[in-house]
Amino acid sequence: MRSLLKVLFGLILVIVVLAVGVVVYLTTVFDPNEHKPRIVEQAKKELGRDIAIEQDLSVTYSPWLGLRTGGVRVGNAAGFKAKNMAEIDELDIRVKLWPLLSQRVEVDTLVLKGLRLNLEKDAQGKTNWADLTEKAAADAEQKPAEKEQPSDGGSAVQFSVQGIQIEQGRVSWDDRQAGKQYVLDGVRLVTGALEPGASVPVEAGVLFTSNAPAMKLDASLEVTLSSDDDLAVFKADGLTLLLDAEGEGLPSGGAKLSLKANMVADTRADTLSLDQLEITGPAMKATGNVAVSGMKTNPQAKGKLKIAETNLKTLASMFATPIETTDPNAMTKAGGELSFDYANGAVKLDPFKITLDDSELDGFVHVLKTDGPVVRTKMTLNEIDLDRYMPPAAAGSQAGAAKSDGDAAKNGGKTASADPFGGLRTLDFEGDFKIGKLKVNNARMSNVTAKVVSKGGVLKVDPMAADLYQGKFNGSTTFDARGKQPKLALNNSLTGIQVGPLLKDVAGEDRLTGNGELHANVSMVGLSEADIKRSLNGTSRFAFTDGALKGVNIAETVRKASAALGIESKSMETGTPGQTDFSELSGSLQMTNGIVRNDDLQAKSPLLRIEGKGKVDLPNNSIDYLVITELVKSLAGQGGKSRDELSGVPIPVRVTGPLDNPSYRPDLQAAINAKAKAKIDEKKEELKQKAEEKVKEKLDDALKGLFR
Repeated sequence: MRSLLKVLFGLILVIVVLAVGVVVYLTTVFDPNEHKPRIVEQAKKELGRDIAIEQDLSVTYSPWLGLRTGGVRVGNAAGFKAKNMAEIDELDIRVKLWPLLSQRVEVDTLVLKGLRLNLEKDAQGKTNWADLTEKAAADAEQKPAEKEQPSDGGSAVQFSVQGIQIEQGRVSWDDRQAGKQYVLDGVRLVTGALEPGASVPVEAGVLFTSNAPAMKLDASLEVTLSSDDDLAVFKADGLTLLLDAEGEGLPSGGAKLSLKANMVADTRADTLSLDQLEITGPAMKATGNVAVSGMKTNPQAKGKLKIAETNLKTLASMFATPIETTDPNAMTKAGGELSFDYANGAVKLDPFKITLDDSELDGFVHVLKTDGPVVRTKMTLNEIDLDRYMPPAAAGSQAGAAKSDGDAAKNGGKTASADPFGGLRTLDFEGDFKIGKLKVNNARMSNVTAKVVSKGGVLKVDPMAADLYQGKFNGSTTFDARGKQPKLALNNSLTGIQVGPLLKDVAGEDRLTGNGELHANVSMVGLSEADIKRSLNGTSRFAFTDGALKGVNIAETVRKASAALGIESKSMETGTPGQTDFSELSGSLQMTNGIVRNDDLQAKSPLLRIEGKGKVDLPNNSIDYLVITELVKSLAGQGGKSRDELSGVPIPVRVTGPLDNPSYRPDLQAAINAKAKAKIDEKKEELKQKAEEKVKEKLDDALKGLFR
């Protein structure tokens, strides 16, 4: 046994002496710079590029086997702007020598300073690394596939790195085909020791700049990374990403955004999760969590997101796009929360809840296919006043609108977009909507319901229903965008409506009052007011009871006209001043290319009987209408001449001129002439009858004498 130990000790001593001798020889005799030209030449051959190593190679052997150099230059491909594609100012890598004998790879901190990478694309779309990838692919095809070596059952190689230090890096991207340039400058990455099971602190930073849009983005990252011993599960704790941006479309003072989260990635289960997610930006904050599965095969994701209440006006003003509303308090409180699910190309927001000021929106949105897209949704809104969110009225708004119309007219009625409804033609949409209370254009409604379906460029809202002004609305709307000009068709009805308050709220004037109903089935083509007026077609009918036509008192107009003709009419009743009262008012409309015709207007009141017929020319903004009025006899007064002369006489009133300022001209003389003619005709008939009676008497007498 003692002799065996002596032999072993002697062998170990010989190995140590030999190792020391080799190290002494390598450090004193071997000069790696003598081989640098050969290294450079081989690299040129492999890459097909100019290669330069400007600094000496410095090699260490014990306890670290290391290499240090600098001034490495890799030339650019022919025809590109930059002289070099890649440059490295300093490279330092070292591996412990003795642990290699135990299948342990221990790497000291990897140092890479002054890395500059110039990436380019020319006007024809070719990149300055295309030749390298093509050569690598060709080499891979030529080399025979290596047979997989059978495992000897030995232990796996252990690997560790004391850290990575990348500083003063720069990556530029010059796309001359798109005319865009991007630069990542000041690239920095510093890590702690990298080894399985260890917690590794990581710090990183970069300054991103671009020319389109002109923007600068300063980004920094801090995180603690760890993994299991098998390098299958990775964790990122305390992940903090800070972004500080300035440039086009951003606030004048810049915009700062932070993202915080804890992340776990499991390569065996193929999953990724983000917990305690927190996104903070200008005037906003969002929290939530995300879980992803099937990352390599079929990615699917689920999560929740909650947006804290924020002021949208403040947020918009920070991005130089101020929002102005009629109500200054509108859009100052907004927030929400939602759950989302992504699988097989479909995105589902379910449930979905958004709050905006006093409005609460609940429901779901399912985007079943993004290609199209295919959307299904159901929404319930408690209440909303849309008028609050309209831009405030301004003196220059009408002039601006007129200018826009003029510009559109110069372009043949076309807008800036060649096909504004292209997206509608591919949209497959179905949605059900309910609104508890709605105010729009100052009209007030409740219990609003609508089903919206859009397919193949045809958008239908059918059915629609609402309660308003003590009555009900029912109808449908079809918008057809398949042709060059969009077509709009309406089939609506209002029943039991108090028309006075409705017109007062919507039109700002109280011209007609009463309880009534209105039915309309109309169509039109185009979007501009002029196109709509020219293409209006359809039918409509209306009926009102117990109301009044304000702005004109027909009986009073007749009284004044009769007085001008010398007909006494002081005792004539005229009803309520400034309006024509009626117990019934009905009629129908026929619309043909903007010409609206009515031939069956009828109105009844305690004072009058009215009939009307005529037309309204919408394209020319004119009216030509004849109203025939007949006074009721019993209310003309006692003994008044007006009763004898005007009672029961049809009195025509011609309404002509522009729609916004028509004139009313009663033809009272024609009525009197008609009355006189009627009396003459009546007298003629009376004389005729008397003459016939006398002839008959004489004939009777003659016959009697003949037969006596």
